[in-house]
Amino acid sequence: MSKQRPLTKIDNLLAHLYGLRRLGIKVGLEHTNELLKQCGNPHLGLKTIHIAGTNGKGSTAAMIQAILRGNGLKVGLYTSPHLIRFNERIRINGSPISDKSIIDFMTQFTGAIDEIEATFFEVTTVLALHYFSNQEVDVAVIETGLGGRLDSTNVIEPELTIITSVDLDHQHILGETLIDIAVEKAGIIKKQTPVLVASQAPQVIDVIRKKAQESNSPIIYCNNPQKIIIDHHSTCFELDKKKYSVPLIGAHQAINAGLAIRAVMHHLPDMKQKEIQSGLNNTKWFGRFQPLIKNLPIYYDVAHNPGGIRSIRTTLDTLNSKVTNGIMVLKNDKDVDQIALGLDGLFNKLFVASIPESELMDEQSLFNALKAQNLNCNIMDSIEKGYTYLYDRALKGENGIIFGSHYVAESIFNYFEINFDNGSI
Repeated sequence: MSKQRPLTKIDNLLAHLYGLRRLGIKVGLEHTNELLKQCGNPHLGLKTIHIAGTNGKGSTAAMIQAILRGNGLKVGLYTSPHLIRFNERIRINGSPISDKSIIDFMTQFTGAIDEIEATFFEVTTVLALHYFSNQEVDVAVIETGLGGRLDSTNVIEPELTIITSVDLDHQHILGETLIDIAVEKAGIIKKQTPVLVASQAPQVIDVIRKKAQESNSPIIYCNNPQKIIIDHHSTCFELDKKKYSVPLIGAHQAINAGLAIRAVMHHLPDMKQKEIQSGLNNTKWFGRFQPLIKNLPIYYDVAHNPGGIRSIRTTLDTLNSKVTNGIMVLKNDKDVDQIALGLDGLFNKLFVASIPESELMDEQSLFNALKAQNLNCNIMDSIEKGYTYLYDRALKGENGIIFGSHYVAESIFNYFEINFDNGSI
């Protein structure tokens, strides 16, 4: 019997940090601002780009950092959630924050954290801003965690704000309607600060336009790319009559890339097409219609809301998918009914699964919820058996996709022997 690895200092400090989740999600900026004050307000001298939206935030952020980094800049990247290691949330030039930097921060400020009763995300946000400031990044790309208006990241004063696709998600916190959610996302718009906006539903555009007018902030509307061509490894498109490609799959990734290109052109207006394309070529973003085995049609996507499911469907249709099998996992707090509407008729075989002692809905509950929506599915009692099934069917030319959550990433990467390299991108 193998001995369990002794807990290290980073293990204990991260356990303390994760323990702050017991405080739940607190909307508002009071605690974040107080903790920043205790840390010397590192955000005040930081040049940032701030991104909110329901879908596409992470992919857009990853592309922006890849392009700017390729142009010789030192670029910070703050995203959430992580797939395997906490350190992935905070990167500089693609490399995750070191254990030592986390230890140094937590050792110095744990007293203040506990006194303020800061939450997990509040602390993580301040850690990121403190780290980027200490490392003197040229620019930091900051993704909101939840919403925007009252999100902890909204303490920054960015040079540019970006709003990606807005859709239904986290209704129990952000509001039940698309307009309610749009109000929260538009809350990142700052006075006299340009806002870059993806193509949106008319009611969402109305909300953003009103907020921008109130803030005297110019709106930059990003028209959708044209002539989109998708294969099993990349997406090609035209923007402003110039041809680009990105090593991510799906028409929605062309839209995200369009936002990223507009963003970097705002930051570096003299950047050439060749330089932009070089950066896009180096974009990595795991868990977004990610191929799992070379030359086999089997993928992983973390999509967990109606908009994400629509993107999966559109991408599969574009790839001329004739037969597709799926394994669905879902976190406990997701709206199964809304998601189920997008799944009807999509799969030849759909299985539900879970991982014991995780935040995922158990397979029986997920099965019952989908059956209540008249969706045909079956229970896969072991998620690893599901992976084997998809692999065997992929060998016969059938498409397979595992989708619904970040929480299965480690299990997937281990099974398919994906080189994650500690989250470096």
